[in-house]
Amino acid sequence: MGCLKKKIFILFFSIAAFAFADENTIELSLEDAVKSALKNNVSVKQSEISLDAKKRESDYSWNSISPSISGTGRYSKNIPSSSSDDKASLSAGISLSATLSPSVYTSAKNAELSYSQQQLSYQNDLRSVELDVRKNYYSLLYKIEEISLKEKSLETSKNQYESNLAKYKRGTLSRLDVLSAQVSYQNDQLELKSLNAEMENSIASFKRLVGLPQETKISLSGSFENILNLKNISIEGMELNSFSVESLQKQIASAKNSLLASRFTAYGPSLSASYSYNYSSIDGGSNWDDNGTLSLQASIPLDGFLPWSNSSLNVQSKKDSVKSLELELEDAKVSLEVNISTLMNKINQCLENISLRKNSIELAQTTYEMTLESYSHGTKDLLSLQTASDNLLSAKVNLISEAYNLICAVLDLENAVGIPFGTLEN
Repeated sequence: MGCLKKKIFILFFSIAAFAFADENTIELSLEDAVKSALKNNVSVKQSEISLDAKKRESDYSWNSISPSISGTGRYSKNIPSSSSDDKASLSAGISLSATLSPSVYTSAKNAELSYSQQQLSYQNDLRSVELDVRKNYYSLLYKIEEISLKEKSLETSKNQYESNLAKYKRGTLSRLDVLSAQVSYQNDQLELKSLNAEMENSIASFKRLVGLPQETKISLSGSFENILNLKNISIEGMELNSFSVESLQKQIASAKNSLLASRFTAYGPSLSASYSYNYSSIDGGSNWDDNGTLSLQASIPLDGFLPWSNSSLNVQSKKDSVKSLELELEDAKVSLEVNISTLMNKINQCLENISLRKNSIELAQTTYEMTLESYSHGTKDLLSLQTASDNLLSAKVNLISEAYNLICAVLDLENAVGIPFGTLEN
């Protein structure tokens, strides 16, 4: 009776421990992983800080036209006094000054353009992180499938070894066949351990990428089913938003604004205004005098009219920068077309390969079953059976590998043309 109670307690404890382990395991879908990364990834947070800084600069870019204000106060008295009539002097004043020049506009415009560029960079950082998450997620799925196939292969080689050992003990099989089966079984064990070690390292890196604590246990709920069923990929009719093209367009706008600023520096007039007011007494506060002064000044630079001056040369340099960026933009558009064409060719090749891989699995499965039957009847040797088993495993792994190559190419295409990830998978 005591033994029965002990077994019941052990069973209850095992079930409770299993349930507790499940509660601490997070089932992570692809979209869950993306959301977690966009919220917790370190590079995303750093990009947000840079974006906030540029927004602050843009919001207060007008501060150069804000007048400077200063106040003064003065008290003086001779010590020791030279006469009984010596009085203290008091004074107080305030002054305002402001400078207005065409550079105020280009300065504010530059802050606005910098903020716009940072917004684009921030969106690109988000896409880069999401791209990494999606690729790493599918990489883990690939490793999971590979480990699962290797576990099945290990089970098969284990059964084959045990079967050969039993036959050897009955005297119906040579020791060489037993040793060959044992070597195959041990090799599968070593390969599986290596795959599991790689998997642990990949999961650790993935947790860091999506911003999860390393002690968190995760399970992935995705699969390659949709990828293996893809028939055709096309981007016709879609609006393309290449980051490289948009970035260069914004750089050109910034370069043109910089050119305008150089022209303002070389040719633009500036206006300065100041006003000061003073309130004072020289008899200790009995009588007060006040006066105010207004000053206006206009200046026009003349260096820009001299072709050898630094101002004039700077304008020419800014023009060259604009032309250079415009050439880069045209090259980026051509590069985008070439990249799209390359990725489409890769995607189409992967789709064809997947179809062939599926047929290869069917052939390898049939070959293995026929070889196993022949081996059981003694008409095929162990090497032939092991070769057939290896070919079947290789065919299944190659199919998953091809699916992984396909999804990576699709993701790269979506990233290149700037459409939401997952658009081409549906």
